[in-house]
Amino acid sequence: MGTVTVRLNAKEQEVFEAYAERHGVLLSTMMKHALEERIENEFDIAVLKSYESDVQNDGVTTYDYDEMKKMLDL
Repeated sequence: MGTVTVRLNAKEQEVFEAYAERHGVLLSTMMKHALEERIENEFDIAVLKSYESDVQNDGVTTYDYDEMKKMLDL
């Protein structure tokens, strides 16, 4: 397991530790979760932008409920 050092000024440390304590987690756990969430958000935005681009370029086909039922022989 690796170790990463993060330098915080006194006010940042106070605020971050208080936040982590309020949520009952270690500061390191809180920071890992925050970074994971940021990565997930950036990935979601990239996927959404790709989808929107496909929609603008007529690269997406949609079907209504009745069409899907017919396609699936339901």
